[in-house]
Amino acid sequence: MRAKHFLLALMAACAPGISYAEDTIGQTLDRSGLEFGGRYWYSTGRIGYNYYGDTTTTFLVSKLTYDQLTGNAGEFYFRGDAKWGFFVKGFVGAGGISGGRLTDEDLPFPGFPYSATTSTASGTLSYGTVDLGYSVIRQPGFRFGGFVGYGRWNEAITASGCTQIAANPLVCPVPVPTSIAVVKETDNWDLLRVGVTADVMLGEHVKLTADAAYVRASQKATDDHFFTFGIDPASGTGQGFQIDAIVSYQFTSAFNIGIGGRWWHLDTNAIDAFQQLETYHTDRYGVFVQGGLKFN
Repeated sequence: MRAKHFLLALMAACAPGISYAEDTIGQTLDRSGLEFGGRYWYSTGRIGYNYYGDTTTTFLVSKLTYDQLTGNAGEFYFRGDAKWGFFVKGFVGAGGISGGRLTDEDLPFPGFPYSATTSTASGTLSYGTVDLGYSVIRQPGFRFGGFVGYGRWNEAITASGCTQIAANPLVCPVPVPTSIAVVKETDNWDLLRVGVTADVMLGEHVKLTADAAYVRASQKATDDHFFTFGIDPASGTGQGFQIDAIVSYQFTSAFNIGIGGRWWHLDTNAIDAFQQLETYHTDRYGVFVQGGLKFN
């Protein structure tokens, strides 16, 4: 307790205009204030899409699956609450993707046998959201509200090397080394978010926070096959969800650390420059840790 009193006194001396009251942590949920901090997100992802011969699903031409896309990202988050119940929250982050794999399948047609190749995959990841909401329930130990907002999610994946794992003698009959890039997939999603958020105190120092959002997605995608048909842009729309949950430990009313989980999923349909349909299924999920400060 003496160490706690010393810490509060030191923080008050460094920032005399900010209150660091040593009240019960659970009483902070129904107050106005600002929380912000940093996170590290470790995730894995998958981008898979089917490529059709026209704008319908009657003639499947090929399937590309990027999986095992390990992401390491840092992010900044914030939440500000007004005393009458309105709040604004969000986060922004970026990082790298490594350890992935591309499986590129071409379906058979007369004179062309089935082909399946594998390549290594790596790239970059960036994302962010901002939400405006209202807490309809505000109690010392429980808070619940709804929100609307905007999100952005970007992934750029480069596949390198090429090894034929089927019997096609025309595609990569000799393995291409992984030092040579063969395909680049760039996906950008603009997201309209509608969701709910809740906080509950599980004890004097432990808080559970959960967000769940339904999203409408607008997609811009570019598939660049370096040694075949080149750049193929596509655009479309779809839907999905974004779910976050975190358990945090409140050392004081001003400082917390936490661990959480996150899952994002999108299903989108896009039409490319050749007026052909691409149906995408995209996931990214993982765990994150955070450290945050809150000022009332």
